[in-house]
Amino acid sequence: MAEGKGMTLSDDMMTDAATFFDQMADEDLLRFLRSLPVVGANNDAPFTIEDLTYEALLQPYVLHAWKKVAGKPGLPGRIHQLTQVYKAAEAALERETGRKRRVPRAINLTAFMDAYTSRGLPL
Repeated sequence: MAEGKGMTLSDDMMTDAATFFDQMADEDLLRFLRSLPVVGANNDAPFTIEDLTYEALLQPYVLHAWKKVAGKPGLPGRIHQLTQVYKAAEAALERETGRKRRVPRAINLTAFMDAYTSRGLPL
């Protein structure tokens, strides 16, 4: 168990994060990091390395869900789609690994609107 200031982190979580970043291609890593402002907000809780690890493990499920979850054009339709994508991805990750999100995720609407209008959907 790794320890920091009042925080512990299991070795398997650190290994998961290291493996994820070692295996990702440069473009995949950049896409993942760009997505964090949209999905990385926690409800008044600090964003921790545990949260970053969870988001990293969730990313392949999110990309798969974007291809499977239908959405309607326009911002309201895409916000609804984003919500459904993350529900499906989180359920699949939990089913396969048993991992759950530490705290509820809040969507950063400003960051999502910027990503949607400048980069489009991550398909």
